[in-house]
Amino acid sequence: MEEATANQPTDSANSAENQPPGPAANPGSGAGVVEPSVPTAAESKTVTADPPILSVRYLAHKLEEAELLLGYAAEVGIKVGDQERDNVLKARIASDRGGIPEPTAANLLAALTTLAVSVRPVTVESLRAWPNLIRANPKPIPLLTPVAIFVGCIIVVFSLLTFVSKNISEKITVNIENANELVTKLRAELGPAPFSTNPPATVTIPAAGNPLIPWQDQIWFGSSGIPAGLSDKEVVSDLQQFAATMREVDGYARQLKKRCLFNFTEPHYAQSGTNRMSLELTPGLNVRLSEELTERVAEYQQVRGFGNQVVEKATVYYGAIAISILPVLYALLGAVAYLLRSYEQQSKNRTLVAGEKPIARLLIAGIGGLVVGQFNNVAQGINITPFAVAFLVGYAVDVFFTFLEGLLQMFIKRGPGNN
Repeated sequence: MEEATANQPTDSANSAENQPPGPAANPGSGAGVVEPSVPTAAESKTVTADPPILSVRYLAHKLEEAELLLGYAAEVGIKVGDQERDNVLKARIASDRGGIPEPTAANLLAALTTLAVSVRPVTVESLRAWPNLIRANPKPIPLLTPVAIFVGCIIVVFSLLTFVSKNISEKITVNIENANELVTKLRAELGPAPFSTNPPATVTIPAAGNPLIPWQDQIWFGSSGIPAGLSDKEVVSDLQQFAATMREVDGYARQLKKRCLFNFTEPHYAQSGTNRMSLELTPGLNVRLSEELTERVAEYQQVRGFGNQVVEKATVYYGAIAISILPVLYALLGAVAYLLRSYEQQSKNRTLVAGEKPIARLLIAGIGGLVVGQFNNVAQGINITPFAVAFLVGYAVDVFFTFLEGLLQMFIKRGPGNN
């Protein structure tokens, strides 16, 4: 009896050792109650050191972004630290095993921050958008290209018309000045026209005429003959030059009206009877030169009025275009050039993001071009034309803002409190 009792603990111990680890035996099953084993110090330390597993969708997205930036850096040859690379790889291994521990997640976020700085200006968004843009448009032609062509064509047309109108207007002005000088000179040489009608070349000079003066000279200059100090060739040459200058004024004025003002109506003096033939000298010139000059001056006054009128209109119209329209167009062309260059660089560097709107830069360029056209001191101290300044403002808007800041500081210095 005692022997059995003594052996009982041994059997119980053996049965307990042979049982697999698990929960304690059910008290109702008749087996002895086994107390849960207390972990040792080493086991307790190991359990406590295991960090919690994080399985969050946020970490999955950040891991994908870090891998995308790391792949881009490896592709283009950007040097990345070993620690950042290892942190990303460890996070991927942990994610594939079912979850990312908290220290690994922290290291992943730190590596993502470092990678974002290393590959700047490339971003995760641009790397994700770049394959879709290339796949959709293997050879992308942005909307800015037709805009640049359209603006460039308008600039060429307006610039050509402005150049032509300016040159024709200058020629008309110079010819009018020369004609005025010739009229003054001839009027002093020939004097006013007589009241009597000029005799034809076949009429015999009266006996009262000076027999020492040739009859042809008496027809041209009267009985008093050639003015002192002049020859008949000089006077006739001046008269012919005056008539030719008058015809040039008429021809240039008609061209300016048709080609630049797009008005194809005849001038009012042509409708009243004055035409190209009336601007010619009398054939043979067998008339009194003073009377011929008087008739041509009457025609010249109408031609001069027509020329001055056309020049004034062209100056006003194309002056307004040069001040208000062309600077805006040049600024828009500069902005388009910058945006196209930026598009090419962003496509090459994979920094292009779909959905970018260039409208803000175009608006700023248009405002800057309008300001350049209205302000005369924008290009002060710079040996370039206002059109070049407008193009520069559109290409680099910082120049425009620098000008505005400088202008503001000038007003502040000249304010009432700073006198």
